[in-house]
Amino acid sequence: MRLQRPLIAVVSLLLVTACSPKNEAAPTRDSAAPAYAPVAEDATAARQAIDSMNARFIAAVERGDANAAVSNYAADAVVMIANEKAWRGHDAVQKGFAGFLSQASIKDTKFTTDDLIVRGDLAIETGRLSWTAQPKTGKAVKEEMKYLTVWQRDSAGAWRIIRDISNSDLPAKM
Repeated sequence: MRLQRPLIAVVSLLLVTACSPKNEAAPTRDSAAPAYAPVAEDATAARQAIDSMNARFIAAVERGDANAAVSNYAADAVVMIANEKAWRGHDAVQKGFAGFLSQASIKDTKFTTDDLIVRGDLAIETGRLSWTAQPKTGKAVKEEMKYLTVWQRDSAGAWRIIRDISNSDLPAKM
């Protein structure tokens, strides 16, 4: 009787193994290629579209047009900037930018996309941004920051921002 338990365990293991679907050989990958390498055509087209939308964003911000600045944002976008609660939804994003642009004019804006990872209908952009903010009263402030933006291609094929976060590279004021 003592042999039955090990025998039952071995038979159970054999049954599970025999009934399990066979694993196909794992696809091999060139170890030198990055794990996130996008399809070249998709990445190139996405990069061109996103660069164009970033240029329109810069132009809108510099002329103080919050409505145009948020035209790249999806209806359910979330924007997280320093010292603010997250702006959730297109209306909150528009209100946030309108509030910001009502307090200062922006000039000398420069976007630098450092990296763009494209996976199907999602793209993740990381980069750097600098601008000079001139408050309605007071001295101009030169800002340098980094950002991470998640884009999603909508049903019409247009890229829209669904998540956006940025923070300053400058030392915190104590």
